[in-house]
Amino acid sequence: MRAILLDTDIGGDVDDSLAIGLVLACPDELELVAVTSVSRDAHARAAQAAGLLELGGCAEIDVCAGADEAVLRLGRWPWTEHERAMAAVCHQGAVSDEPAAERIVRAAREVDDLEIVMIGPMTNLAHALALDPELPGRVAGVTIMGGHIREVKIGDFVARPGIDYNLCTDPEASVTVLGAGFRTTLVTADVTLQTWLRRADLERLERGGPVARTLAEQVRIWEPRQRTIFTGLGGQVDEDNVAFLHDPLTLWALVDDAALEFEELSIVATQQRGILRTLEAPPGMGAEMRVATRVDAAAAETAIVDRLLRL
Repeated sequence: MRAILLDTDIGGDVDDSLAIGLVLACPDELELVAVTSVSRDAHARAAQAAGLLELGGCAEIDVCAGADEAVLRLGRWPWTEHERAMAAVCHQGAVSDEPAAERIVRAAREVDDLEIVMIGPMTNLAHALALDPELPGRVAGVTIMGGHIREVKIGDFVARPGIDYNLCTDPEASVTVLGAGFRTTLVTADVTLQTWLRRADLERLERGGPVARTLAEQVRIWEPRQRTIFTGLGGQVDEDNVAFLHDPLTLWALVDDAALEFEELSIVATQQRGILRTLEAPPGMGAEMRVATRVDAAAAETAIVDRLLRL
C-alpha cells in the first residue's frame, strides 16, 4: 500500500472530484494521509474535498486549506459560475485549522515513504519547501499531473504549452518545485488529453452509489464548460467526451501503470515569455524525471471507470 498526500484545486474541472473518488475506491492500494487544497477560496475547495471524503466514509482524514493566490501572479484564479454550481451539489465537510503547507511538512516527517500527489498548481508545495528545504529527501516521491513534453493534441488541434494549467498558472512555484530535487513523476498533458470519460461511463456512474452519483452530477455540470473551453482554444472535443481524465489518470498511475508508457528524461523547467515550459534537456543537464509519454487510453478509461463503480 502506498501512503499519499493529495494536493488539489477541486471545484473547477471535475477531474479533481473524480480523482478523490478513485482514491476512495482504492483502499487496498492507497492510504490517504491528508488532502490539501489550492486556488481561489481554498477553504471552500477544501470543504468540497472533505464532503466527498465524508460521503465515502472517510471523515477522519485531515483536509487543510492552502494558498488562495499564486506565489507572485495575483488574481489568476477567479471563481466561475460552473464552480459555484458544482459546489452546490457537493456536501461541504469539515476543514482542519492547520495550513496546507504545514500539513505537508508534518506528513513528510511523520509518515514513512510518503508520496505527494499534485493535481493542482504547485503553490502549496512551494510554500512547504520554504518551511522545510529538506523536504525532497523526506518523501518517497512527487507525482504531478502536469507537463507538456512533446505533442499535446485535442482532435487535430496541436496545443501550445500554456494548455498545461497546473504548472502554468503559478510558473514561479512550478520552477521551484521541479528544481527542488524531488523524485518526480510527470503524468503529462500529452497523455491526459487523450483519455476521457464517455457518456456510457457517465450513465453507469449515475446508477452507482452515493459518491458515484455525486460525481456524475458534477460531470453533467462540467461537460458544457469543458466543451466551451477547448473549442475556444481551437480543439475539437469528441462528442462522446464528457470529461477528460487528467487527475484520475494521475492517481491510477500509482495503482496500476500498465496503460501508460514512461520514459526517464532530463527535464528543464523554465519560463519563455512568461509561460512555464517543461523541456527535454541533453543528458547531464536538467533534472531526471519519470515522464508519461504514451497511453492506451481505452484501457486506462475502462480501468478507472470500473474502479469508480465500486463507490
